[in-house]
Amino acid sequence: MRLRELKIKNFRKIEDLVITFPRGLCVIVGENNAGKTAIIDALRLMLVPSRDFDAIRLNEDDFRAGTDYTPIEMSCTFSDPKDEDEVHFHECLVDIGDGKFDIRLNARVEFNKTTRRANVKMWGGETEGGNLASNLYDRIASIYLEPLRDPESGLRPGRHSQVSRLIDCLTKEAQHGEFELIAKEANDRIRELKPVEDARNDINTQMAAITGERLALNTELIFSDPSFYRIISGLQPEIEGLPFALNGLGYNNLVFTSATLGTLQRSPQFSFRSILVEEPEAHLHPQLQVLFLRHFAKVAAEEQGNQVQVIASSHSPILASQAPIDSIVSIHERDGKVSSVSVCSIAMDEGLKKKLQRFLDATRGELFFARRILMVEGIAEALLLPVLTKIAGGCLKEAAVTVLNADGINFNAFLPLFGVNRLGFPVAILTDGDAVKVGDPPSATAIGLKAKEAGIPNLRVEYSTITFEHELARSAAILPLMLDAFAMLHPNLGANLKVAVAALNTNDAKADAFLAEFLRSDTSKGHFAQELAALLDAANLQTDAVPQYIQEALKFLGVIPPEAHNEQPGNPAAANPVAETN
Repeated sequence: MRLRELKIKNFRKIEDLVITFPRGLCVIVGENNAGKTAIIDALRLMLVPSRDFDAIRLNEDDFRAGTDYTPIEMSCTFSDPKDEDEVHFHECLVDIGDGKFDIRLNARVEFNKTTRRANVKMWGGETEGGNLASNLYDRIASIYLEPLRDPESGLRPGRHSQVSRLIDCLTKEAQHGEFELIAKEANDRIRELKPVEDARNDINTQMAAITGERLALNTELIFSDPSFYRIISGLQPEIEGLPFALNGLGYNNLVFTSATLGTLQRSPQFSFRSILVEEPEAHLHPQLQVLFLRHFAKVAAEEQGNQVQVIASSHSPILASQAPIDSIVSIHERDGKVSSVSVCSIAMDEGLKKKLQRFLDATRGELFFARRILMVEGIAEALLLPVLTKIAGGCLKEAAVTVLNADGINFNAFLPLFGVNRLGFPVAILTDGDAVKVGDPPSATAIGLKAKEAGIPNLRVEYSTITFEHELARSAAILPLMLDAFAMLHPNLGANLKVAVAALNTNDAKADAFLAEFLRSDTSKGHFAQELAALLDAANLQTDAVPQYIQEALKFLGVIPPEAHNEQPGNPAAANPVAETN
């Protein structure tokens, strides 16, 4: 069976949250302090038995602030149970129709103000009943890997080391004798060595002198206790000929996690197996992060054998971009409310979903951690918008705006992620209107993109008349700097262009001339944007130098103040229509 849903109420900063888990791997992403750890700890409370050393112990700080210790409520719903699972969890069954059942575990945590203790009650099914039977968790195996963990403690020799657990799972009871026979033979061989024999005789002589012949006990020296469990508890990893303790923290984490996965995969007695891992990226460089995640995804996706559900929390855009798109659960906090979006629950065309997966990289993966997003067509906008925003009187970084380069007009691949019950933070798109000339209607693509606002309340689309570069060139204050930047890349063409532009009478005509030469020269937009950004940054320009459509997007995102009578940041219902400049 698999974990399908987790509900949380009044736990820490979470008021009311429902998380839908995908099949296989789940990667919970979000910025710091968004609630990721609270979700993992809720799963620990529900999935790890109280007798386990990984179980969480709640206290008064875990109750939601300002609620006078309103009880914490949680529930986990499992789908696809086998027949034997239904028998074992019979008191936890929930009828979902057609003769099928889910399995549900519930918990309520109440705070006793007299004893200052948090009391947990757990029951199964839909109706509250008695406490769960103590043996119910015999069929649930969940291992918690904490952030910045010390893997050496789990690899160090001992009865409960992860290596010992793995070997125990891999060894049939009939094979125990093989281990014991080898250990006995090793003891016999070592006892025959002259130094060991002399040490044994010396100890026995000294003991006899102390206690006398009647009280003396004969002492033997052995290499290892020749019982199976003592033998395997003494085993430890050796990596490239060195003890594991001499390896780096990151690599030891990989060894420990590998042993953990192997133990769970070879534990058929459990109905549900999971690993809860916080910040798997903490000790790994980017390449190992990707390989680590891919292995997790492969293990969690296996259809045969004993599947392990892997639930990881992360604030790494590398992991967010490399994870299977359906595995992402994005956590955000806005206006004091924590919300979640499970990509697997979003109805999306399969081709579009594959396109989105291809487009995600480390920079675009930042959208899952954003508070506000400004989506642009290309590298030129991405490079120039920070300095244009500064001229307009704002700062993208201080306003927590993530600039996302959609690489052309691939906005449609990202838009299904936004809207009601999806990613709800403000999103603005800057795109080209692609009109033939100033005064002509914008392209059907631009009009269609603008129409998306009707179905996505947190979206604002603003477009230029023709192109981004043309719109900048229409600004009388910016055009001279654009001509200088062009001349830096093309000295001769730039000099001729300055003369030609100076002979024209209107801003529109000058912008037309600049764009025509810019396109004809096949100038790199990225290189040009870099040169222009430096010139703009050093110039002393006023807000009105920035094209109006860019200002409108910045107002919507709350980067620069909106007019008092106009609109509120992030409220497209009150937004101005797209400004068509003259």
